[in-house]
Amino acid sequence: MKKSLSLLLSFCLTGCAGQPVDSSAVLKENTTPKGCLCYRTITEFDYSQPLAETAPVSDEFFSDTAFLGDSRAVGVFDYEVFPQSDVLASIGLSINQWQIKKVIGEGTEKQTVWEALENKPYRRLVLIVGYNELGWEYSSVFKQKLGSLIDGLREIQPDAVLLLQKIYPCSAKGYAREKEVTPERIAEYNAIFTELAQEKRVYLLDPAPLFTDENGDLRAELTDDGVHLNTAGFKIYQDYIKTHVEEGSNNEKMECIDPDSAVDRRLPESGQAEREERGGSDGAAEPESRS
Repeated sequence: MKKSLSLLLSFCLTGCAGQPVDSSAVLKENTTPKGCLCYRTITEFDYSQPLAETAPVSDEFFSDTAFLGDSRAVGVFDYEVFPQSDVLASIGLSINQWQIKKVIGEGTEKQTVWEALENKPYRRLVLIVGYNELGWEYSSVFKQKLGSLIDGLREIQPDAVLLLQKIYPCSAKGYAREKEVTPERIAEYNAIFTELAQEKRVYLLDPAPLFTDENGDLRAELTDDGVHLNTAGFKIYQDYIKTHVEEGSNNEKMECIDPDSAVDRRLPESGQAEREERGGSDGAAEPESRS
């Protein structure tokens, strides 16, 4: 059996049916899909889709995370959602003001968001933006400004992973209060988030489905003012953020490679043992071992 596994590993690394394959091709005896002889890890990620659910992480995971943005980000601080994290945010703050408005810190020591980011490195940056910009006349301007902001963050925080949170809706009460905010406008901006996530390779977060009622509005019991989450809302948000991280299964999937033609083909179960004993493809000579 050891000889068989050795031959299989050699076969994967030297190529299926004589075709060279990526050196990252590996054989994982316990996890190989049934009928696969060799496979490789596919690390390309679809940034147009929000992060899938993952196993929950500990609170310590967020010790080098910063939440950036407007009053919806301020709630992360006010409700102590992640006390290990920094919250660089302010009520009414728009993305135009990150480099000019001193809102971070206390008294004479206040800094702009940009200055705070220049003074401390982070591993993760969660962007909670867009709500205060819904009243802008041209959404194209918002896209250009947000794209430039992402580029700038990459320059001053080159080691940080960027996560862009889609805008969750208001309740009926909130829409009545915020005349410039409509479900259609939120959907338009969220589409921009999707486009920029693909262009800039930024991870998307979308907790909205957990917050909404049958009409697609923010559930009344999760908000006090119709716009911002309350204690109950932030409990759901906390659970979401802890189970939607950018590591693990979000970035990995397996591809089955047929050794004869490099085409995905599964072997029938009855033929698997025979294939393993021969260490090669049906009807093909056993590949020579290489020293």
